[in-house]
Amino acid sequence: MTETTHRRPADETIDLLRAELDRLAPAEREAKAVELLSVLGRTKAAEASSALPPLEEPGTGRAPLLICDWATDLGLDGTTQQLGITMAPGPTRVSKTADATGHSLLSSGHVGADILHVPAGSGFAPHTHPGDHLLFVLAGTGTISVAGEIVQTRPGQVYMVEGALTHAVGAVTDHMILAVGAPHRPLDSPERQELTAYAALLGDLGRITCRICDIEGSSGEELAANGCPHSPHRFG
Repeated sequence: MTETTHRRPADETIDLLRAELDRLAPAEREAKAVELLSVLGRTKAAEASSALPPLEEPGTGRAPLLICDWATDLGLDGTTQQLGITMAPGPTRVSKTADATGHSLLSSGHVGADILHVPAGSGFAPHTHPGDHLLFVLAGTGTISVAGEIVQTRPGQVYMVEGALTHAVGAVTDHMILAVGAPHRPLDSPERQELTAYAALLGDLGRITCRICDIEGSSGEELAANGCPHSPHRFG
């Protein structure tokens, strides 16, 4: 019995685009690839460019430019730029998490960026990681817990916590974050984060306060018993 594989029209289009890029000179290929990235969107653009070796800066062995799409350009509304963010899980599960997934964007090996998706009610348990992360909130509301406080985060905010300081990130609703880290570790690398005890989140007086609920306790269990649903002890 012969097995037939049905390919989607989009896959055939991508094959044609790859062939077209292969025929171009390096300088033309780079310009054309940038144009295609803006049209195809982040996921399909990554597939279309994956077969193309990056253009290298002469004498260095390094690519002079890494570029990808992380949102859809929806145009201008007056003086406000509109971007479309896809609220969907990524293809890669983030190491040492139960439900967080992501989509790798760019990495030089030292600095890199990823899109993270955290389902509502889930999150990153208390942890540290090598280097610092800038976290840009793209969609959904979330929490950041650090130094005895739980604080709500929302789209349009960016925050940073020193990597060596224990912290936890949670999702109140389905949550999308653009994470930029240095040094960068792949999403599924066990070196991306090191889990710590919940007690490392407590303040100097051994207490933690949820600024959303205005509830204080000495543990996550105490917060939950008093009606707070935001403590990261639920994340593992």
